[in-house]
Amino acid sequence: MQRSNPSTIAATALSVLLAGIGCAQSQAYQKTLDDANTKGKYKVRLTTNGETIAGTCKFMGNIEPGQDPVGGIPKDQYADYFRVHAVLMGADTVVVKAEGKVGEAYVCGPAPLNPDGTVRTSFDTPPQHP
Repeated sequence: MQRSNPSTIAATALSVLLAGIGCAQSQAYQKTLDDANTKGKYKVRLTTNGETIAGTCKFMGNIEPGQDPVGGIPKDQYADYFRVHAVLMGADTVVVKAEGKVGEAYVCGPAPLNPDGTVRTSFDTPPQHP
């Protein structure tokens, strides 16, 4: 009978543990994405008038469908793309610029949004993205 090396057993156990953690994070991210696609995006307002939010809203980030790592986002789906990615950032408003190719995400309401569109409380933790 062959004996296993303790370092081999430890390495195997560690890889199983890390795979389990990775799977759990992937499932949590998928739920976050599903919530954003089915609920949260409907709480995000699109506008082309940046003057309406000037000085009253907090900038969260830019959204560029053309730079999506997966790619292939059809132009007719940009509005949904802006909304989903904005709510993933916590934003409730997107200012669409550059002939509809770029969006700027802002929080204009009382607090950032959760992916499901509910207002984030001080006790909520932001979603973790891999």
